[in-house]
Amino acid sequence: MVQWTREATGMDQAWGWTMGGHGPALAYLAGTAGVLWLLNQARRSFWLFSLLVLPGTICHELCHWTVGHLLHGRPVRFTVLPRREGRGFVLGSVALANLRWYNAFFIGLAPLLLLPAAYGLFAWRLGGHPALGWPEAGVVFLLANLLFGALPSWQDLRIAARSPIGWLLLAGALGWGWRRVMKGPAPVPAPVGSPMPRG
Repeated sequence: MVQWTREATGMDQAWGWTMGGHGPALAYLAGTAGVLWLLNQARRSFWLFSLLVLPGTICHELCHWTVGHLLHGRPVRFTVLPRREGRGFVLGSVALANLRWYNAFFIGLAPLLLLPAAYGLFAWRLGGHPALGWPEAGVVFLLANLLFGALPSWQDLRIAARSPIGWLLLAGALGWGWRRVMKGPAPVPAPVGSPMPRG
C-alpha cells in the first residue's frame, strides 16, 4: 500500500501526488469519474447495472422517504427492487399518499441532498490522509453511487414541476442573478497604505 504522506520522489512529483497537496483530491476525482463511466457502461446489462447502483438507489429513495415524512407527504411504500415498467425498468420507488403543492417540489428534488453528503465524505477521507488501497476504492465506489443517486429522475422532475414553490424559487434565483449581472462588478478598493498620486 502506498501512503499519500510518504516523502516525494521525482516520479511522485511527475504524477502530481505532492503538487500542493492536491494529489489525493485529484486521484479521488479521477477514480470517481472512472467509476461513473463504468456504471454507464454497465447499463447494457440491466441486472448488473441495478446491482452496482444499489447503494445509490437506496440513498435516492431514502431521501424521498425522509423528506416525505418531514413534509407530511405520508410515504406508504418504499422499494428498491428493480422491475420492468412498460419498455423500461424502475430501480426503486416511494409512493406518497399526500403529495401537495407545498411539498412536491422538495420531495421531488430530495435526492439532491446527496450532493452535500458526497462532498462531506470526500472532505472527510481527504482529511484522514488516505492511502491507495481497497478501502479507498470502496470509498470511491460509494462516492460515485452518491453522485449517481443524487440525480433526480424524470418522474422526480415532473413531481417537482407541479409545485408553484419551485417556479417561484427559480424566478427569484433568476431575478437575483439578473440584478447581479446588471449591477456590474464591484469597484476594487485601493490597497491600504498606497502612496498618494502627485500632481
